[in-house]
Amino acid sequence: MWFFFIVVTQILALTTSIILWWLIKPRRSITKKAVISSVFIINNVALIYGLSEFWRERFHVYLVVGILQGFMIYAAIITSAIALIYYKLLRGQRRPKLIRSFGIVTYIGIVSLAVFNAYSPVVHQLTVTTTKPLDEPVDIALVSDTHLGRWFGNRQIDRLVNLIDAQDADMVVLAGDVMNDTTVYYDKTNMHEHLSKLRAPLGVYAVLGNHDYLGYEEAIAEAVTKAGITVLDNESVLLNDSVWLVGRSDDVDSTRLSASELLSKVDTDKPTVFLEHRPTALKEISDLPVDLHLSGHTHGGQIFPLTLLKQWFQPLVHGTKNIKDTQFLVSSGYGFGPVPFRLGTRSEIWMIRLQSAL
Repeated sequence: MWFFFIVVTQILALTTSIILWWLIKPRRSITKKAVISSVFIINNVALIYGLSEFWRERFHVYLVVGILQGFMIYAAIITSAIALIYYKLLRGQRRPKLIRSFGIVTYIGIVSLAVFNAYSPVVHQLTVTTTKPLDEPVDIALVSDTHLGRWFGNRQIDRLVNLIDAQDADMVVLAGDVMNDTTVYYDKTNMHEHLSKLRAPLGVYAVLGNHDYLGYEEAIAEAVTKAGITVLDNESVLLNDSVWLVGRSDDVDSTRLSASELLSKVDTDKPTVFLEHRPTALKEISDLPVDLHLSGHTHGGQIFPLTLLKQWFQPLVHGTKNIKDTQFLVSSGYGFGPVPFRLGTRSEIWMIRLQSAL
């Protein structure tokens, strides 16, 4: 694994050096050497720093450095394509400074769009109709993958609270990865004061995700509970004597129960909502009397080209899919995990109206 990151880092450093060389057009030999040396030094310092805390906070910084260079490659490809069209097809006059300026603007635009998508959530609507009896529709707000931590904190929680309040949700469910690995930044910045404002008439419920199971699961569950949120750890709850909400722990939990075991304690003649972090159990759930299955985890791929590549390996990466009598919904997430960028996806909340056809 380490070898992979070492190779990728050197490739990124070489590519970035070429792009900067084209952009700056250094004439003096010492300037050329300085550009190349600086890029390789910065990349490898970031690599060493990141691998010193593999897949934790320091590694996230390394990922940010790498992704920013990846965006530079995207900008270079777009600029090259535009220049090719302008020079070859339109027979335009050569304007190297204009092309370089276009490249800079394109790069700034890509980075700006990626940050905007990460921090500017949208609200999607979905109506699910069940054949089971339900006196009144139930409005459910699905929030997934908040990843509260270094890059995502109080300001985003406040926006979440305001969005939920504006939607008049009957209940709120958090589909795992509530925090980004630890409670360190949650405690350090007093996020409790902000998260505890998240309320709904039928309650706020959560399951834990894989990032909540990295050694801090007890602390995270305790912090979430203190904020007034009920953690469903392989448990079920009957809401308003009309809708069952079943919550299952993440795949990494060796003690988690099967879906059929959880449903054996539930009266499935009533509408049943199943909440878990990952959308890996589509086959298992679709064979059971579940009306609505809610999950997250995938981030929708988060950054192109992963937004496309993930679709090759998973039956549902983002959005909705109806299998047999079960409506599946996978959210790309309200937060974003290790890096504060989204390209090809956007931060989101889902509002689901569960209603009866009877």
